[in-house]
Order: sequence, then structure tokens, then C-alpha cells
Amino acid sequence: MSFPVVDGVPPGRALLGARIRELIEASVRVRDDEAGLAAAASRVEAVTAALRAAGEAPPLLLAALEDGGHLSVNNPLEGPGNPLAPPLSWVHVGPDSVRAEVLLGAAHEGPPGRVHGGWVAAVLDHVLGRATAAAGYPGMTASLTVDYHRGTPYAVPLVAEGRLERRDGRKLHASGTLRAGEEVCATASAILVHFSADRFPVPTD
Repeated sequence: MSFPVVDGVPPGRALLGARIRELIEASVRVRDDEAGLAAAASRVEAVTAALRAAGEAPPLLLAALEDGGHLSVNNPLEGPGNPLAPPLSWVHVGPDSVRAEVLLGAAHEGPPGRVHGGWVAAVLDHVLGRATAAAGYPGMTASLTVDYHRGTPYAVPLVAEGRLERRDGRKLHASGTLRAGEEVCATASAILVHFSADRFPVPTD
């Protein structure tokens, strides 16, 4: 299978991802009206059938990141082509730390008015992975510990930060925080295992 590498997200794919993301959010907030919902479901079904008829394409990979790796346009945390992605927006990516902004919505709700803890963990896991990669040591998470200090609100801007704390051979120790304004909602620590880029080459056939 071919995995094309592109310099940027194709505009049409990014636009479709954004519109479906809006649809998901609207669908979980809409008033319960059986007739209206059934009609909307029928229209969505027709669009889905049209997209399926166009055939499947291999995942698109964005051109090399700062660590020399690649990221799927369909990444579930920051891929703008993936409607499931919030997506994360990077404010700073450097060897000492990384910082991203993210806006989670009602589709990410766990307790009423708060983000599901699984989404909080996923955001932090992704940010810690990018932090080790930005420091020059891409790795895969071996363990992740998340401490939830307070409920994370949705529909407000959140800031996620991560950094590589130390390296012990192939073991990478990273830490991060998720904030809403000045309030720390969650903190995380992780151990990742460093892998060299040649162990995960980009498939070309």
C-alpha cells in the first residue's frame, strides 16, 4: 500500500473534516425532534453513500516534522482531516517544551459540563509524544499516569504543555499539564521508549 507524503493538508479534506466536526457537535446538542432528526439522518446517509462510492484512499502523511518523522493527516488528535480530532493547534514546538491549544466540545463530554477523562488523557499523551520527538527522541508510550486535579471544562480554550524531563538509555521520561486559563485541570507523567526513524520508515508500496 502506498502512503503519499504531502506538504500540507489538502484543502478539500480539511474543509470536509471541519464541516463534519461541526456536524458532530451540532448532533449532540440538537433538541430531540423525531421528524427533524430522521430527515437529517437521511441526508447524512446520502452524503455518506456518496463518499463511500468515491473509493478508499491510503492515509496521507504530512511532510517531515521537526524530528524527521511523519504525521497522518487523519491523526485523531491533531489531524485536520479527521473529524474526530479537536484538533490541537501548536503554539510552540521546541527542544525544551511544546505547547498546544485545544477547544473540546459537547461531543467530548463525560460528566455534565466537563470533558471525559479519556479525552484529557489522550490529549496529554499526544502532547508528551510530540515533546520527546521535538527534543530529538521520538518514542512510543510505555506507561502514562494522569492526575485529574479538577473537572476539565469544555467549550473554553485549553492549553496543553509537555516536556522531556530526562532520558535513560531508550527510556524517555516526560511530563505535561492541561490548563483552563490559570487553572491546572490535569497533569501527566509518562515513560516512552525511544525508537530510531529507520525502524518506522514511511511505506511506499
